[in-house]
Amino acid sequence: MSLLSKKIEEYIIESGETVQSLAEMGNFNRTTLQRVKSGERLPTRTFFKKLTRVLRLSPAEEAELETLLEIAQVGDGTYANRKKIIELIETISELTEYQIPFSKELHQKKPSENSRDQVQMMQIVAGEKQVLNLIEHSIDRELFEVAEPAVKLAIPYGFQAVYDYLFQQLMGNKKSLHLQDVLSLCRESDDNAADPMLGALKHLIALTLLDNVKYQSHCWVKQSEKAIPGAEISALFPYFILTSNAVITISRDLSQAVHYQDPAFHRLYSDSFAQMLASTQPFILESNDLFKVFDLDRNFKVEVIVEPLPCFAYYTDRALLEAKLNKDFPYYEPLLEAVDRYYNYFRQVSRGMLNVFSLKNLRQFMEDGSLVYPEEIYHLLTPIERLTTVKQVRDDLFYDRRSLFALDDDKLFLNSAMEFIYESTDCLRLVLHYKIDGRVVYKTIELRELGIIAAFKEFFTSLPTSDYVLPTETTLTALDNLIAEYESAFASATGSQLNFTENLVESSPSGS
Repeated sequence: MSLLSKKIEEYIIESGETVQSLAEMGNFNRTTLQRVKSGERLPTRTFFKKLTRVLRLSPAEEAELETLLEIAQVGDGTYANRKKIIELIETISELTEYQIPFSKELHQKKPSENSRDQVQMMQIVAGEKQVLNLIEHSIDRELFEVAEPAVKLAIPYGFQAVYDYLFQQLMGNKKSLHLQDVLSLCRESDDNAADPMLGALKHLIALTLLDNVKYQSHCWVKQSEKAIPGAEISALFPYFILTSNAVITISRDLSQAVHYQDPAFHRLYSDSFAQMLASTQPFILESNDLFKVFDLDRNFKVEVIVEPLPCFAYYTDRALLEAKLNKDFPYYEPLLEAVDRYYNYFRQVSRGMLNVFSLKNLRQFMEDGSLVYPEEIYHLLTPIERLTTVKQVRDDLFYDRRSLFALDDDKLFLNSAMEFIYESTDCLRLVLHYKIDGRVVYKTIELRELGIIAAFKEFFTSLPTSDYVLPTETTLTALDNLIAEYESAFASATGSQLNFTENLVESSPSGS
């Protein structure tokens, strides 16, 4: 028996009813209930809802049973992956929605055995807790004693405690840090789940969203036995951390570490780190150059896009681009060509892609006409342009011309700061765009580790059948209400009447 069937059996016993009486009360098949109870089959969504109703479960009990049902349907690993991705989205939303004030004073941890004046030229520690202690003290010394603190990390994805400690020390702190890393995303032979890497991703992105961290991140995805230059000075201690004047080398299983204060060792590992940076690709790129952020010049085919607004590229032709892009922008001509080519990929190549968006962000778009790009490069969409575009979205959804789904914003709020673009089995791009003190910041995370990509794709493709998106009928109603509201506001403001309500009546479900 599965955990689900055991829990259902337990609730049936607690109800005091028999299988027969419950089947009669719920108007469903007794044999089906018996097979669900014994674990021979999984309940359908309709059957599940009827069963929880006749069992008179509390909201908490029903939620627990929902979780067990999802685990039974997709497996423990997939369920854990989905939850980690939800946590990642929520973390990004929180850190970009609310600017963290610099109000926290930094407190140095009290050394356990070696004080600052007793640091040896070489110190060896054993045990993961002791290794982490050593690293934390080294980070503290760097933050307290160096005018411009800098830390360089060449560690595996599994050592998330280091990133978590850096985040906790710097969040809301007036101290600034120049952080560089080359993150090893090499999988061990028996490491088949993406869960640890997804957890690491949350820590990395959280760090890069702190305004007092200047973060340059590269990653090394091992695809062959050939090592990158400088990646492994020692087979016994292949990982290392550099501060301004010290080196910590770490064993492969993270159970031992050696702390060096020797300038010669420091130069050796500094040179090695520079080689690693030169031989790997950026993992997190911060740039206001849209050519780099969106990689506008490449050929691609998008399969899934999860973003704040519906994909407007479908409705933006060359004439509209010429009208809306700011001609006073220094690079107007090359930007026009690149954006037109980029949008054309969506219009022509990616018609079958899955597009998931947020109604809350669509409402904000109707308020201000603002897109995700820096406002100095384009003119805001006018009210009539906004109405026209949203009507096209509504009609495409109604006539099933596009695979469009709106998120249930009460269950999963995707704020305006992020969009996920799944291009293929070997590339997933996460583009972040948010404001700090009125300045638009762009970051691109390009993920190429196959396990992470597969986990995201599974999550994205599961959304249309999940409770995280609204039914099509609900989405259409929301769009119709939004259109009618702003059409009325536009008419009141301009004294003119649009022929929009008429169009909605003609294309409504009852008239089709």
